[in-house]
Amino acid sequence: MWEVDNKVSSELKKFLFLLIIMLLLMVFIPLLPVALNKKENKKGGIIGERAKVSGEGYFYIFDEGTEKNFKIPEKELIYGTVATEMPVSFETEALKAQAVAAYTYFSRAREEFRKKNGEGQAEISVDSKKWKYYVSSEQLKAKWGEKFEERYGKIKNAVDSVFGEVLEDDGNLILAVYHAMSSGETESSKDVFGGEVRYLTNVSSPGDKQAQGYETYAEISSEDFKETIKKSWLDSNFEGDPSTWIKDIEKTQAGTVKSLTVCSHKTTGREIRTMFSLRSAAFDVNYQNGKFIFKVKGYGHGVGMSQYGAQFMAKQGADYKQILSWYYPGTVLVNRLKEKL
Repeated sequence: MWEVDNKVSSELKKFLFLLIIMLLLMVFIPLLPVALNKKENKKGGIIGERAKVSGEGYFYIFDEGTEKNFKIPEKELIYGTVATEMPVSFETEALKAQAVAAYTYFSRAREEFRKKNGEGQAEISVDSKKWKYYVSSEQLKAKWGEKFEERYGKIKNAVDSVFGEVLEDDGNLILAVYHAMSSGETESSKDVFGGEVRYLTNVSSPGDKQAQGYETYAEISSEDFKETIKKSWLDSNFEGDPSTWIKDIEKTQAGTVKSLTVCSHKTTGREIRTMFSLRSAAFDVNYQNGKFIFKVKGYGHGVGMSQYGAQFMAKQGADYKQILSWYYPGTVLVNRLKEKL
């Protein structure tokens, strides 16, 4: 009897041992691919071998309007971004181009943030109250009312059809900046931002000249001009006739004011644009009848894709791939979601 019990006990021990091994394998084997595909960054956090690959499924957002951090699915962010960045009345191919540019831009920002700081913090800042970069579907529903389903459906279809596609240069996500409309030619990043990027260069964009609001004017009295300048430069020299206060204007190839001298201070067109709330830094200025008259072309910094230029191309029959290759020359369109499958 003892021999029988001992034999049963031995068999039971073997069974329990094998059961434990099987349970351990069930737990750890699925984790092996994840472990093998990760590496430790310099900050001690864990990032994927290609952190820039799309498909993480979410972004961490800080909303300046509500002063809240939140985690948002990738598609939801791009739906809201396209809705704020382009009129829904634009051609579908233009909306697709915008979706790819925005997704590339945010994915690059996320990649750079996570490499430095790890995951779980605010990677991107938006302002939903000012409709800057993102608004929720609830906000759009309140604005569009009974037209919400139709308009939001159009945006969703455009985004869904290109989701996962990003622009690369030498295998890296590009800095996919964009603006409303150029002066008729997009700007070089070197002339505007100071850093040379080969795909952010001068590109003809004739459709912008046909866009509503392409040319705008701002009239500023000499007194208002003086007060605004003094806020930035207390020691400004306002001697002589006001017509002499602005001089030595230097422009870029595309027409943006690169530098100028204002009341003895050398500054940039971008700074003057900010000071006087101009639509762009591509301007001419004259002094007449006690007023400075700014004649402004385009809207925005002028670098990268022109949104109204994209709309013009789409109306001429160009698809989103042609639009993106035109405004970001030399870049490659890649679907990184398919790469992961």
